[in-house]
Amino acid sequence: MISFCNTSRNNLTITEHNRIDDVKDIWNIILPPHHSLLSENLKVLENSQPESMVFKYLLVHKNNALVGVLYLQHLKITTNHFDGTIIDKPGLGWLKKCVNSQFSDILVCGNLFRIHFPGYYFKNPKDDKLVFEILTDYLKSSKDNKRFCGIVLKDSPHLFSVTEKFKPYHDDVTMEIELKNKWTTLEDYKNSLSKKYKQRFIKIRKAKELLVLKEFSTKEILDNASKIEELYLNVALKQSLRIGFVNANYFIEMKRRHGDAFIFKAYYFKKQFVAFSTNIAYENSTREIHFIGLDYAYNESHCLYFNILFDGLEMAIASNATKLELGRTARVAKASLGALPLEVHNYIFLRKGLPSLAFSFFNNWFIKNIGEEWQNRNPFK
Repeated sequence: MISFCNTSRNNLTITEHNRIDDVKDIWNIILPPHHSLLSENLKVLENSQPESMVFKYLLVHKNNALVGVLYLQHLKITTNHFDGTIIDKPGLGWLKKCVNSQFSDILVCGNLFRIHFPGYYFKNPKDDKLVFEILTDYLKSSKDNKRFCGIVLKDSPHLFSVTEKFKPYHDDVTMEIELKNKWTTLEDYKNSLSKKYKQRFIKIRKAKELLVLKEFSTKEILDNASKIEELYLNVALKQSLRIGFVNANYFIEMKRRHGDAFIFKAYYFKKQFVAFSTNIAYENSTREIHFIGLDYAYNESHCLYFNILFDGLEMAIASNATKLELGRTARVAKASLGALPLEVHNYIFLRKGLPSLAFSFFNNWFIKNIGEEWQNRNPFK
């Protein structure tokens, strides 16, 4: 245990811990049922040990009473997190130098691998704004202070009007489909599509006919770990910015933690494992298509990606879910399915100089490459 700051203006004492098991009993005691920050949820990542990432757990006391908890992810940034066609471009040597410098790590309050997973909770909602003060003090007092180029407060459940050094980031959206009450089967969804999109749907589902699906148990995920990582990385490495990677252990731990609420579907063509999808069923009647993996040699001929989306939609409808969460990437594809964007409340503090310059470069590049085409997609009649 490390006591890293005592903020006199709010009479706070914060202690830092390296393992959730060391504090799980006191940590869980103030959290509501099914909260994303419950210790058993955090152990998924701690046990799977993703590359280039360490975790910190902060207990916040006020007048000697526990009032809040913060979950931090310390990500060590390397050039592997960027597409080489970007970082190796002529004239961008300064960018590569920035990434390779000792001043390149990011501190995340939240979970890089989950959606709507806030990294803080306070017993009294009026204390929520203290998160900015605590993160600022942590950055000043941390032994890794010189490595951090900034802090990301991810997936905040609140829109704060005063953020001190932190600035709101408005360009992050996740794609979601609100499921209509009249959709009792996937056929109902198909019949709600316009002629163009209905024909497209039929063609995609036709391409699935030679595929065989199998739901994996924990043991089967373990037995196929190497292939799962290969398929996952095929997708992950196609992203221009790959801020964090999971591994096969992550899927094993997710299955152990969530049981039947975590569905791992494997796709086979002629007995060859060519794709997988993972789906999460939440307590609030929401479902999520989580991570996927593909062999792109079969993607076009069997429409693997779009069939994964339609299969996720079919499972959501069958379970009487009210909403399907699709994530942040591939907005054109997801808008074609009928998904709409939902802005996520993130706040960013960046050091001046190269970190701010690098962020501006990547953010402008990212927005330009997303374009606006996805905003014009409406598949329904």
